[in-house]
Amino acid sequence: MRKYAVVFVHGLAKKPPLTKLEEIWRWGLSRPDPNGEVFPNPNPGIDLDVEGVPALFNYYADVFYAEDYETEFGSYYEAESAVVLPDNLDAVAGELQPPQPANERERRFLVEFERKMSEQPTPPTPPSVLTAPAVADAAQFEIASWLPGPVKQAVIRKAAMEAYYFLFDKEYQRENSQPVKVRHELRQRLLDVLRKAGQKAEKTVLVTHSMGTMVAYDVLRNCPDCPPVDTLFTLGSPLGIQEVQDELVASGKDQVDFPAATLRRWINIYDPLDPVCGADPRFASDFREVDGKRVEDFLESNWGSWRHTITHYLAGKQLRACLAEALEVQLR
Repeated sequence: MRKYAVVFVHGLAKKPPLTKLEEIWRWGLSRPDPNGEVFPNPNPGIDLDVEGVPALFNYYADVFYAEDYETEFGSYYEAESAVVLPDNLDAVAGELQPPQPANERERRFLVEFERKMSEQPTPPTPPSVLTAPAVADAAQFEIASWLPGPVKQAVIRKAAMEAYYFLFDKEYQRENSQPVKVRHELRQRLLDVLRKAGQKAEKTVLVTHSMGTMVAYDVLRNCPDCPPVDTLFTLGSPLGIQEVQDELVASGKDQVDFPAATLRRWINIYDPLDPVCGADPRFASDFREVDGKRVEDFLESNWGSWRHTITHYLAGKQLRACLAEALEVQLR
């Protein structure tokens, strides 16, 4: 048995198939010196295979999008020239059935979640070139670096809908399929992966992005049968939004708090120009300290005009340093 295993949890919108998405995350973490202008070199990556660290991927995009996988990799480039145009948005982000709020609380959640994300500052305007350069392996890139205003707004709306279905445990029914209780399903999937990680290593490090951070916190705090996790990383997380916190407060509590019973350390890394986390990117003052444990917030600006990209977060020097420390490996 190894000392550490890593569990990855992805974020919003439809995704490539599991094997491709895992390849993208591993590449984003392992590539050396990814952008010297943003993260000065040397900036060595972490190759989990070389380090002998088992990695498992918690995948849930199929709950919303079935096998409608992302295959249009031309829109997933990291170059500033990459672009998602309005007419191919659904091909990239996926079609999602609009929710039907049952009461004023649910309606307010959708409105406020979207409003707070939409009001975040916008990074500098990218170049006018609208075509992405060709590369040999397009599967290396997970999301476009530039989303025009209408497309960005549409992605934010999808984020609000996915969060709604999860937090209010709504049924979601794809065409020709059985309805799924979203929160229950996503909880069980992560619990299953964490148990598998526990069979491979003594300790588990959980690396989560975007909407996946909500699933991780919910499981750690609100599922009594959650296995212990040594370190939680939240990247580009919407957990700072008050309406999200309101739906995650543990029974009998009046405020979200550190899930001390299952978690030793929580590291939150944010880019203030990331619209998904920008409304309230720092968590230390939001999540009450428990047993001397509190969230550690790290500001790490990446690049591009769409600052939510996972491969950019995984390129960060602070992220890599903290992850290497958590796994007890050396940056080479």
